[in-house]
Amino acid sequence: MKFKLLFSGILLLFFFLTGFSQNPKIIDTLKIHQQIKFFGVDENLLNFNHDFFKSTLFKNDSTLIYNPDGTLHLFEIKLDTSPTVVKLSNSQHHGHNFKRTLFIHDDVIYSYGGEGLFNFSTKLIYFNPKLKGWDEQKIMNYPFDSRKVVNAWKHGSKIMVLLNHHSKYDSNSEYKYIQYTFGEIDLSNFEYKNYFEFKSNDDYGLGLSRGDYVYESDKYLLIVYKTDVQKCRFEIFDKSKGELLKTNLFENMEFPNGHSYIYIKDSTIYYRNIVGLVDSIDINSLKIKDKKNFIQYYRSKVKTNIKFLLIGSIGIISLLFILFLKFKKKKKTKIENNDKKNHEIIEIEDKLKAYKNLCITREELDNLLNISHYSYESIKTKRSLIVNQINERRVIIIERTRKEDDKRFFEYKIN
Repeated sequence: MKFKLLFSGILLLFFFLTGFSQNPKIIDTLKIHQQIKFFGVDENLLNFNHDFFKSTLFKNDSTLIYNPDGTLHLFEIKLDTSPTVVKLSNSQHHGHNFKRTLFIHDDVIYSYGGEGLFNFSTKLIYFNPKLKGWDEQKIMNYPFDSRKVVNAWKHGSKIMVLLNHHSKYDSNSEYKYIQYTFGEIDLSNFEYKNYFEFKSNDDYGLGLSRGDYVYESDKYLLIVYKTDVQKCRFEIFDKSKGELLKTNLFENMEFPNGHSYIYIKDSTIYYRNIVGLVDSIDINSLKIKDKKNFIQYYRSKVKTNIKFLLIGSIGIISLLFILFLKFKKKKKTKIENNDKKNHEIIEIEDKLKAYKNLCITREELDNLLNISHYSYESIKTKRSLIVNQINERRVIIIERTRKEDDKRFFEYKIN
């Protein structure tokens, strides 16, 4: 017991001598809330007790930026023995920015995406301290048909973003928008670059939950959930890999309340309890019980689409092959029929050769053509057809001429 107290004392002394550079100051939420009330902000909009720890950014170890979820209000909180709250914004309105992605880049505060009032926003807005309000930041090559920011995280100077797009109404379901694209927004030149696209019937499993408490470092996002017994469980999101890590670590710890705290420095997670004792663990040494790489998951959707496309292509090719076989069979039948007809014509020509340079009657010709048993109209039609076929071959020429002794009638000269 004495060893534990001695170790705790040495640990606290270490953090004291290093200026608590790895230990954010105590956040007295009661005093902060009391000061915010003086600004006359609608308490129903703030939902302070539930949303404060997932609506706050660390500008540095002693300065917080608080943007209540779903509003355009912005506060700066200086942490000291007693916190000091300054309202930075003049805005009295709330916007479509529930579940927005809030971040700081080059000392500028940004809010990206969000939803509210039965609508979505895909805009990137930034806080203009001179105007004490928010302006839209234009993005080059940004998809004009973007409908919703499904998932987004900042890594370095880029925002990785999954967008849902407006698409044709699916009459078989309720307002499905199935087109998605994954890409990045470069914050150095505010230009959008698309990586790939895929289709999905809904957003399930595509987005990252923000939990009840968020702490964000350059590389990681710490997401903490409050359990029914005021304990906590948490997940770690590796922003460089786009990978969500789940672990049993700290599951029996009290949910952070400002006096207790969970935070990340470099690759180390720190937990400070309500009496100031600090425990830590390296993320790389964690026992991971489950993980999900969002980028790989999105790419698997692309592969699935390609798979269906491949199956569809195989189906089309198979159909075309069947049609080709039918066409080939039909053509073969036609050739066979033509060969049969040609054979019959050759047989008739052989018979006609015996009458070469002679004139024969119509009845005689019909017998030689094997059509004398048909009706009068059929004989007439078939005679004309067969004579034309024979003449086209030019082996035998059948010439229709008037009889010398009676010009009223015709006879056929075989040449």
